[in-house]
Amino acid sequence: MRNLLLPVLVAALLFIFGVSILNVQLWYSAKNDSLAGARYAVSNMNVIMDEARHASEIARDISLKGCDREGQYRLGTEAALQPHLRTILILQHGETWCSSLPGNRTLLTEPLRMREPVLQLVPASQVVNGRPVLLYQTPFAASQIVITISDQHIRDALSTPLKGVSYALMVGNAVLGPTGDIHLAEKKEPNVGYVASTTLPYAIRFNQPPIFSVHRLIKQGMGIVIFIFLMSCIAAYALVKYLNKSTTPEEALRRAIMKGEIVPFYQPVVNGKEGTLRGVEVLARWKHPKAGYISPASFIPVAEKSGLIIPLTKSLMEQVVTHMNAIASKLPEGFHVGINFSASHITSPTFVEECLKYKARFHRKDLNLVLEVTEREPLHVDEHLVKTLNVLHENGFVIALDDFGTGYSGLSYLHDLHIDYIKIDQSFVARVSMEEDSTRILDCVLDLARKLSLSIVAEGVETKEQVDYLNRNDITFQQGYYFFKPVNFTELIKIILSKPKVKVIVE
Repeated sequence: MRNLLLPVLVAALLFIFGVSILNVQLWYSAKNDSLAGARYAVSNMNVIMDEARHASEIARDISLKGCDREGQYRLGTEAALQPHLRTILILQHGETWCSSLPGNRTLLTEPLRMREPVLQLVPASQVVNGRPVLLYQTPFAASQIVITISDQHIRDALSTPLKGVSYALMVGNAVLGPTGDIHLAEKKEPNVGYVASTTLPYAIRFNQPPIFSVHRLIKQGMGIVIFIFLMSCIAAYALVKYLNKSTTPEEALRRAIMKGEIVPFYQPVVNGKEGTLRGVEVLARWKHPKAGYISPASFIPVAEKSGLIIPLTKSLMEQVVTHMNAIASKLPEGFHVGINFSASHITSPTFVEECLKYKARFHRKDLNLVLEVTEREPLHVDEHLVKTLNVLHENGFVIALDDFGTGYSGLSYLHDLHIDYIKIDQSFVARVSMEEDSTRILDCVLDLARKLSLSIVAEGVETKEQVDYLNRNDITFQQGYYFFKPVNFTELIKIILSKPKVKVIVE
């Protein structure tokens, strides 16, 4: 799990980092574009202001010479020839003295007053045609020259090809935007930028781009985002390969358990005299995707040392239930199903509950479920252990002591625990041969089992001499290569369906 989580986390961080860098670059570019657009609008407005300044000089000359028909004609001609000007007015003593319009009209609904600011935005309500205008004012002696500039010309000057950016003319706190009437700006507005004119008291106001924008990323950087995603996936894949290459045995086993690569093999147990199938012992095999089936000797010690033996055994129990239920109708009556349990598993607080659930899931209720306690691990016999095994025994489980005679305290276990079977280790059975003294140790073990009224299962039976010896000593249950090798579930089905009967002759 860790070997998968780390690459995913690295890929996510790389993707986030890459997209963040791209977003900052796009934001910085958009910010510069917005600023360049504002400066472009200032240059456009300066062109209009230059026209107004030139018209003011003409009006100043007319003010000196007098506003006769010729002077009025010159004002009208100047207003008509300059592309952005609307009207030119000369005020004296607060009254319109001369205008570029016939009859000295002003097109303003309110009388003009002498004002200090050079520029002033007049709202639509104060203009005859209901359109806002910009006033360019120049004081001259006792006169004041006022030039009106149409809102449409101003908006044309503010127009740029940039999408998503809105520019407005700001004079004082009055603002003329791309549409609508003049409004007053708030004192503090977020994400608003300004570019002020260096010659006149006005500024171009614009909305700055947001620091993060999904729309901007998709529209301007979608190709790069896809590239970053692919590179992040490649980096994660490379990291997975590296971690898997240098993984520890514990991590490899943990992953195998999670993937269901630890599967049950079944060692048939037969009636030595009749040759009939009486049960199976469940053995673990690692079904490695590359190396094939791996012997438990390679990974069980790792599982016991790392604590993975418990989830490994629980996984086997789940699979055994599924397998036995699938062939429930084909199993002989009283069929034995034995599983080895480690000392750490037996002493775990949930062991009894796990076993009871395991038993309840079998469809066949007449199965003999055998809990094999291995002697290869030290098992501390205390009140809790005795109670645990007694509860399971009372609930129909058969308790067997596996690998008897090879481990820590087999005799102590027989004295303190309720044991139903002992399984004679194959190292004792293997000694049986044609030689006279080959059975001496095994004879002692069998004699002890009889005196304790214990049933016996012989493991590792490989020769006819061993079978004959066991049968002569009434050892009913036997398992080993002489009868069957451990097989997978498919092969077990074949064995059960064939109803094998090994012919055994007792000499």
